[in-house]
Amino acid sequence: MTKAIIYVRVSSREQADEGYSIEAQQKFLRQYAAEKGIEIVKEFVEVESAKAAGRTAFNEMLAYLHRQKQVKTVLCEKTDRLYRNFTDYVALDIDQQDITLILAKEGEVLNRQSKSHQKLVHGLKVLLAKNYIDNLREEITKGMAEKARQGGYPQKAPTGYINNTVTRALDLDPERAPFIKKVFELYASGAYSLEQVHEIIEKDGLISRSGKHLSKSNIHWILNNPIYYGYFRWKGGLYKGIHPPIITKALFDAVQERFESMNRPKKTKRDFAYTGMIRCAKCGCMITAEMKKGKYVYYHCTNYKKDCARDYVREAEIEAQFDEAVRRIVIPTDKLAWLKTILQESHADEKTFHDASVKQLNHELAELQDWTDKAYRDKLRGVITEEYWTKTTAEWSARAQTLTETLKRHQSANRSYLEEGVKILELANKAYDLFKVRKSHEKRELLNCLVSNCVLDGKKLTFTYRKPFDIFAEGFSRSNGRREWDSNPRKGCPFTSFQD
Repeated sequence: MTKAIIYVRVSSREQADEGYSIEAQQKFLRQYAAEKGIEIVKEFVEVESAKAAGRTAFNEMLAYLHRQKQVKTVLCEKTDRLYRNFTDYVALDIDQQDITLILAKEGEVLNRQSKSHQKLVHGLKVLLAKNYIDNLREEITKGMAEKARQGGYPQKAPTGYINNTVTRALDLDPERAPFIKKVFELYASGAYSLEQVHEIIEKDGLISRSGKHLSKSNIHWILNNPIYYGYFRWKGGLYKGIHPPIITKALFDAVQERFESMNRPKKTKRDFAYTGMIRCAKCGCMITAEMKKGKYVYYHCTNYKKDCARDYVREAEIEAQFDEAVRRIVIPTDKLAWLKTILQESHADEKTFHDASVKQLNHELAELQDWTDKAYRDKLRGVITEEYWTKTTAEWSARAQTLTETLKRHQSANRSYLEEGVKILELANKAYDLFKVRKSHEKRELLNCLVSNCVLDGKKLTFTYRKPFDIFAEGFSRSNGRREWDSNPRKGCPFTSFQD
């Protein structure tokens, strides 16, 4: 009898408390194991967010598989229950660790002997599950941006303010707001340095809500923050807030005049293609470019105190390496339609998850409305007091607003899931043709979408592909001068040959 371990997961502690997900997964997998003659020797249960790598139960499962040799089969409900980020996908390497992975609901069994197209589909599902989470995160960001446009501060209240959980706005902190005003007045007077202001405020007893003394850098941040005169910065923009100001705009401007101007890099007259995106491998400084003899462009380190500044590299040599980098991620046109089909099939799995989430959110909203209606009737009959009615319905209204915003994010993420996936595939298909005809700054913008951490060591350029283009790059090789899907990829690569 095959011995296996079970892994089940819910994406939040709230889901676990409701008790409908963990138990359902366990029941399904135990029944599946009994029907298939599989002996379950251990179960791993995860109850936390999977947005970041390093989940406790997942790591325990990896350690268990590593330290014993008798159990090499992992039984899970489906792909997005096992992992939702690339770090976990790489950690559970079925080829290197000789693991058999059974995804019961998908009817998929993967191991070292699986055909290459099965591994390709599996890799795509991991990619798309991660993309769905990214879409949700983008919708959260959009919601916060809309709140900022309406004057609401979309973050945790800074020192001097407190978050109002009912109105979801900022209120003055009666204990700390006077200290904040004093910080500005002391520094604007010109009689005190930043260090002296810090010492005075510390002696006066200003501490954060967490009970810690503010550092000198905290004071510097406060003095540069427009939130204290009624405006706030968010995602590169300046918004007029609906919160009460602690100081005047004139006092804020007086403080800014005391700060030294920041040294800004000089702009060159010529737009060189790759300036601002490459660092020196030897000292970590940026690589810059200059024209020689009016027509030759050379790149070198900006740190003139080091020997590496003497290493000059022709732009053509860097261009050739970036050229090859873009070539590697190109998806052949004859495979594009096939991958779009895979994308649509995977979208069905995510739609199931979306529909379940929407159903639960609508249920909670209907329940809150029902509670409100019953409470209103009780208020009219005198069963509950006016004070109780006001307090309770305010809490329910805030909860309903949160649920409504979450519902909108799910609906928007579901719509954009397939669209974003298609855009990624089409960009990979056209990337090289676009790169060849782009102007200098446009090439730089395209490369910044595809790669990061560019480092120049002598004449050799190294970099890291951004997600998900790293997967595309790993799936290609050069053969007889032609671009082909790799028939002998490196271990762990989900993109393999179509010969199967």
